[in-house]
Amino acid sequence: MAIYRLSMTKEFWEDLRRLPPAVYRRALEAGARMWEDPWAKELHPEKVKRAQEQDIYSSRVDQSYRIIWKHVKHTEVVLLLVDKHDEAYRRAARKRFILEGGVVKVVDTEYIRPAEVPEPAGGLFGWFRRQKAGALFMRYTDQDLLDMGVPREALPHIRSLEHEDDLPLVEKLLPEEVYFRLLDILTQPELPTVSDSALRESLERHQGGEDLYRFVDSEEFKRALRGDMEEWMLFLAPHQRQLVNRWYNGPARVKGVVGSGKTVVAVHRARFLAREALKRGGKVLFLTYGNRLPGVMAHLLRRLAGEGAPELQAVECCTVHSWCYNFLQRRGLTPVVDAQALPAIAEQAVAEVQSCYPNLSLWRYPVTFFRDEIAYAIKGRAVASREQYLALERSGRGTPLQESTRQVVWEVYERYQALLRAQGLWDFGDYILETLKELESAPVEMPYVSAVVDEIQDLTEATMRLIRRLVPPGPNDLFLVGDGLQRIYPGGYALSKLGIDITGRGTLLRQNYRNTHEILRAAHRVVAGLSFDDMDDQASEAPEPEFSVRQGQVPILRRFATPEDELCWAMEEIARLRTSNGYQDRDFVLLYRWRKPYQDLIETLLPSQFPEVQMVELQRDAETYFGPGVKYSTFDSAKGLEFKVVFVLGVTDGLCVPRDDWNLQGEELEDYLARERRRLYVAMTRARDFLYLTCSRGQPSRFLNSVPPEYLQRV
Repeated sequence: MAIYRLSMTKEFWEDLRRLPPAVYRRALEAGARMWEDPWAKELHPEKVKRAQEQDIYSSRVDQSYRIIWKHVKHTEVVLLLVDKHDEAYRRAARKRFILEGGVVKVVDTEYIRPAEVPEPAGGLFGWFRRQKAGALFMRYTDQDLLDMGVPREALPHIRSLEHEDDLPLVEKLLPEEVYFRLLDILTQPELPTVSDSALRESLERHQGGEDLYRFVDSEEFKRALRGDMEEWMLFLAPHQRQLVNRWYNGPARVKGVVGSGKTVVAVHRARFLAREALKRGGKVLFLTYGNRLPGVMAHLLRRLAGEGAPELQAVECCTVHSWCYNFLQRRGLTPVVDAQALPAIAEQAVAEVQSCYPNLSLWRYPVTFFRDEIAYAIKGRAVASREQYLALERSGRGTPLQESTRQVVWEVYERYQALLRAQGLWDFGDYILETLKELESAPVEMPYVSAVVDEIQDLTEATMRLIRRLVPPGPNDLFLVGDGLQRIYPGGYALSKLGIDITGRGTLLRQNYRNTHEILRAAHRVVAGLSFDDMDDQASEAPEPEFSVRQGQVPILRRFATPEDELCWAMEEIARLRTSNGYQDRDFVLLYRWRKPYQDLIETLLPSQFPEVQMVELQRDAETYFGPGVKYSTFDSAKGLEFKVVFVLGVTDGLCVPRDDWNLQGEELEDYLARERRRLYVAMTRARDFLYLTCSRGQPSRFLNSVPPEYLQRV
């Protein structure tokens, strides 16, 4: 018995969801039977005679509805649409299969096989009268022409036309747009016929085509029919699908503009690699930086593959630091991080060294400068000695340091480490360095054959070295995803200098799918012309995105007297949008740069004034993102996520510089402000449909000065 493979067009998937409930259930039964045998007698398969495409068939759902599908010899079936009998046949007649760039695409064409038409009652001119209708529009029924906008009284004259050159004779009888529509139809080239072997090969290679998905197995197909799979799971853009299924001979990198589907591609790629890893008895490591994302990624993978799918056992989703923590524990070490104690320890280290060199200009820098230097220049680059640090090229750190100054900074670092050890503490940079040391001193064979790494722009050089050690070089070893324009931490690195060669295996995604045109237009102006490190050993500028075709409201900036007023107005606007747009609480998020005062107010003020609204802080548990309740979070914790409506709170100029960083100057200040610009850009681009920015007790952020009035409504 033949085993059939089914593909589904997006059109069929959308039709399915518009069916009446009773018809929907019968369509599910018919679809499930088609997977087993599309020629089953109870389906009443029948060839659509008027279809221009070869091997187009219909199958019965009930007395009124039909499924239209194409048979690609010998065992491929493509579900095209489902509709009432007459409309299904009319739509089927217009379908053609073409290849664009080797990818299957189903098009709706105006070329239909000749149909019998009645003799016209009369012609426009006496010499135009004939016993038979003219040949020009013989391919179309009267209803086809009426659907194109031809007035009913003009039909006999249209039917009289014999040649394309005759069309101007009836121009005055037609609306202008209808005349040009008919002219366009006549000048369209005939579409070539694509062989079944070419279609079959393309469907297999690309797991479908444009707005066309080829199912992995019958269980996945049944999940799609039941509505358990969402659009992002099935219908990737052709260039995204190619990235997911491509076989790479080494590390590959995907970079792209915000909202271009990088994370969706990463999730699909992880599943693809997991299926391959199962064949080899290996595993796939799916790494992210932010601790909110692993739970989200694991959740999305389960939804994509289905609960209990074998490939889920082959994927390990975690942050780099959580992986190191578990590894170090297995090695008998006990990493302890007290995040609240670290600033005070750094401040004590600076004070103790400053007392030895009290007159240095170095001390004008805030403690955060030293913390960043230790985290990103020393530990972030796995610097192991004073000599290495003195010779270090500190790219991405802004402020240049002379050798004598570096000598003192190194003493601060050594004192900081001594204070940590005295208290039995680590910091997060130690996780990476100690793991590298353990692997060097006692190498261990890892189970990983591939790694998918998201948000690589926020990782350090030391972290990337570690990842390179965890996965041996080979085909499909590293799939790196990130956007340098969204880098919000100091430092930087070049992949080529770490032995990660992506030559010929790099891709830039330019099309934005998330934001409305208006939201992306405003956000892009915040970072337009900004230079940034894109991990390729050279400075880059923000690429011009391909804007979404979705249109919406221009983002709004509102000024208030106090932060309390900002929050109360945001909650009132949420209530209005719930009523007017049908949004649910989980569609909204409140974002802020600093926890104080906004998080304190959200957790104390809002419960008393808006007790009916559940407020949920984004945490590691994926339910805090996917579950009910209005969300709230810092800018940083919302990276990689999206929401239908975003309120960016506290966009006040005074809040765009930390309270202890007023002494920043020159390149250090420029680097800091550039990162803050990117942070605001990241926050703004979390919004899909609506974006609101609020400020109080000061002027709006200077970063918004580059956004022209027509891009941002200031209230």
